[in-house]
This record gives sequence, structure tokens and C-alpha cells, in this order.
Amino acid sequence: MRYLGLDVGQKSIGVAVGEQLAREVATIAAAGSENFYQAKGQQRAISEIERIFREEQADGIVIGLPVGEDGQMTSEAREIKKFTAALEEKLDLKIHFTNETLTTFMAEDMLRSQNIKESGIKSRVHQLSAKLILQQFLEENV
Repeated sequence: MRYLGLDVGQKSIGVAVGEQLAREVATIAAAGSENFYQAKGQQRAISEIERIFREEQADGIVIGLPVGEDGQMTSEAREIKKFTAALEEKLDLKIHFTNETLTTFMAEDMLRSQNIKESGIKSRVHQLSAKLILQQFLEENV
């Protein structure tokens, strides 16, 4: 099966694709004051994810969920779950989740180790996080 991996944030969504190995695909950026957790921004993000899903001929989607130190869902995870419900309805498929704890920090460290400037890190961190999320899911489930 071919999966899209998503790192969903308020202002950007990193996208990766893979079957056994994940690769970075895109970053969907919010326009201006747009927020992907609110209806208008959510609709645009879902349309863009649907386009990428079809272009990449994916069979499923994996989304990273941030889990608190106590093992409970964070407020951000609850927002991501709402976003996911709308995405599942639009694409008519079950979405898989994986714990994304520390993936953003790992992605930032990886990018810094490549001597990438801070502006480049900011623009690529969600994309690389999506790749890490998907790779983790593939290693655990495929």
C-alpha cells in the first residue's frame, strides 16, 4: 500500500509519500492569517491534500498526533482529530494515526546538521516531520 504521511499544524501541513520508504513531497502553507483548524482554511487544506492523494495514487493516510508527557491527547491533537474527521469524510477512507512526539525537534536537528539556514529550516520542518511520521508508521506496520 502507498501512504501519504501528514504533519498537520495550524499554519502549514507537511506531506510525505511512501510504500516502504518515505520521501518528502510538499508543504501546504496557510495564506496570510488563514488557520487550518478553522473552516475556511480547513477546506483549502483538504482540497490540496485530496489533489496530492490522487496525484500520488495513495491508498491511505497517516497523520502524526502529538501526545502529552502524561500520555494524553494534547489540545493540538484534539484540533488535528477534528481536521482528520473532515478529511476522512471528504476522501471516504480510514486515516491511521501515529505518535509524532519529538518529530519536529528531530527534523529541526537533522536540517541544522545539514547547515541549512533558519529560514530554510522553518520552510522545510513540517515536510521532514511528515517523512519521519510516515517512516515510523511504515516500520511499525508494513
